[in-house]
Amino acid sequence: MIMGVLALLSFAGAMSMRPVEVAPPTFEDTGEALFPEFVDPNAATFLEVKDYDEESAQLTSFSVKLEDGKWVIPSHNNYPADGTEQMGKAAASFISVTKDVVRSDDPKEHAEFGVVDPEDEAAAKDSRGRRVTIKDASGTTLVDVIIGKDVPERQGFKFVRYPGENRVYAVQLDPQVSTQFTDWIEDDLLKMESDDIVAVLSNSYSVVEGTDPVTGEKTTKLENDNPMYFELSDSGAFGPDGQPSVEWAPAAPPVFGPDGARIDPATWEGEEPLPQPAAAPEGKELNPTKVKQIVGASDRMKIVGVRPRAARLDPFEMKSKGFFLVGEPPRLSLLGNEGEVHLISNDGVIYTLFFGEVTYATGEALSAGGEEDAVEEGEDASRANRYMFVNVGYDARRDQGAPSVDGEPRGEARAQMLAERFERWYYVIQDSSFVQVHKVPDDFWRDVKE
Repeated sequence: MIMGVLALLSFAGAMSMRPVEVAPPTFEDTGEALFPEFVDPNAATFLEVKDYDEESAQLTSFSVKLEDGKWVIPSHNNYPADGTEQMGKAAASFISVTKDVVRSDDPKEHAEFGVVDPEDEAAAKDSRGRRVTIKDASGTTLVDVIIGKDVPERQGFKFVRYPGENRVYAVQLDPQVSTQFTDWIEDDLLKMESDDIVAVLSNSYSVVEGTDPVTGEKTTKLENDNPMYFELSDSGAFGPDGQPSVEWAPAAPPVFGPDGARIDPATWEGEEPLPQPAAAPEGKELNPTKVKQIVGASDRMKIVGVRPRAARLDPFEMKSKGFFLVGEPPRLSLLGNEGEVHLISNDGVIYTLFFGEVTYATGEALSAGGEEDAVEEGEDASRANRYMFVNVGYDARRDQGAPSVDGEPRGEARAQMLAERFERWYYVIQDSSFVQVHKVPDDFWRDVKE
């Protein structure tokens, strides 16, 4: 009997020491859609991304929405967005995403997975995630998720969680969400065709501010005020197609009579002398490539930031960006701190680009404004960008009546459309673009070819 009891106890002990295989935990939502109500990417009309920039230690926010049938960027003062394609990519990347694996229900592990709310001010370094919110036209939330770190050894997988919830999932997700301002905007800023430009005026003056010693009033004067005017003219040669070729040449800025006809300086007999073409220095001739550079660089010009412009021009606001109003109403003139360029198109549309101050802002401060970096000695020149003011007018006397292409507006209608496009904004361009467009008079001449 005793031996039987011992045998039974021995068997029980052996059973208690045998390893027990435990099935991995299963959760009721594993395999479910992460965003079950989001099935149509075209339903998305609002996108917001919040992220924490560790380098600048600042929360950044970017948003885009469909408003009155047009895409705008609320985070950048409702600047127009070219948003259809970008929103389609962003929205489609969140459809059909499933909860592949539940990784944790412990909020203490959120930092490890990088899914801490980006607005959590107490979060440790590199622990915050990126919060993405997508809504439809009615304001219903279609996507609201914090995206964290990549899942180790699982390519294409990321840790995610719903804001306000503890559970962390590993999901297969490739979020096509760009927060770069330049990815969302029309990249053809001026809507200009290089081949349509028939005249260029370049004036690389500098504005010098001072004080009148007698009155104490602020004064503004120009240094190096020397406008250079060029027109496309018949070169006297013929191109490969047998058509007469044209080339840039110095010309006299046009003066028009009461009948709208251009006055020829060679036959003018009036009392007041007319402007004359710029004379080439001895041993020099025009380098037409320099004029072509102005036209080409203007056509390719890209912006890196925008600032809202008051409906009524504010001299103080303008001065802070390097632009000045001079004269007395109603004859006010606009000046740029670093000169201006006029581009005259064959349909009478005249672009005037005024160049202002340099800004060394970066990140969201560069693209959207806010607290501007002060210009100080020793600033990194590679960070330099420059303010630009764009004005568009129309001169019927310069309209050659070129036909419309694909129904696009021409002449006065195009000028009006462009004026409305530019009238609300100061632009920030890369300083490298400014250097290509900004030419001093000596830049235009080269040694006479033998």
